[in-house]
Amino acid sequence: MKEVRYRFSTGFFITLSLALLLFGNKNATVVQEARSTLIDVFVPVLDVVSRPIEAVDSAFGWVQQVAIVFSENKRLREENAKLKNDRIKASQLAIDNQRLKKLLNVGEGQVNTIAAARVVADSDSPFFKSVLINRGTSDGIAKGQAVITENGIVGRTITVGNSSARVLLATDINSRIPVKLASRGINMILEGDNSAYPKVTFLPLGEEIAVGDLILTSGYGMVFPPDLPVGQVIEVDEKGIKIKLSGELHNLNYVSIVGYEIIRNQLTQPGRAGTALQEDQN
Repeated sequence: MKEVRYRFSTGFFITLSLALLLFGNKNATVVQEARSTLIDVFVPVLDVVSRPIEAVDSAFGWVQQVAIVFSENKRLREENAKLKNDRIKASQLAIDNQRLKKLLNVGEGQVNTIAAARVVADSDSPFFKSVLINRGTSDGIAKGQAVITENGIVGRTITVGNSSARVLLATDINSRIPVKLASRGINMILEGDNSAYPKVTFLPLGEEIAVGDLILTSGYGMVFPPDLPVGQVIEVDEKGIKIKLSGELHNLNYVSIVGYEIIRNQLTQPGRAGTALQEDQN
């Protein structure tokens, strides 16, 4: 549209220039007055002619914007429909999970923070990695409970007195903690070797692990609750898979002792087993 306007304007001024060249040598004053008059006449005409062209250009731009908005709206509708479908699937999976738990009598895990304690001494031995805390049986502490910090796991209690307890650290050669790969849930064992970087073992055949992968507790063994931070893979070679622990075990001040147990549902009465299963299926 703009090209048409420019062609019209160019043709008009070319014609006007030729006319002025023909008559300009004979009477300059008349030509100058004629030139001014013609310009005064045709400028409003050009302005009127240009307005519809600009309007068409504006309308064309508006149509383009509408097309863009329509395309974006279509994409958002498709995305919304996908999210709704995913939500429905998630809800169905949650329902199926609850039914399976009822069928298998699997309860939810319960984590209780028993006490907070201060580390009062460590073994400072290359052969035995442990610390002594100032809480004991009088505070509800028992042997075999998990000890953690806000950053991750520390170890477990191994001997408990009335007002103190010894904690075996995750780095000790006698420590074995069930863990899993955070990204895929692959179960493994974290084994201490008296170094600052324990290893994970029993990686299933065919599975791969890489530097940077995150390791969490699996909840197996009924000592450490599941999904607690353990550490990150820092080395993978023929010697093994080394883990940098999330918690700084060489600089412990305060720790928490936690208890973990599975709360099982009441077993279904034998006489009502078939009825309960039928109700779940309905």
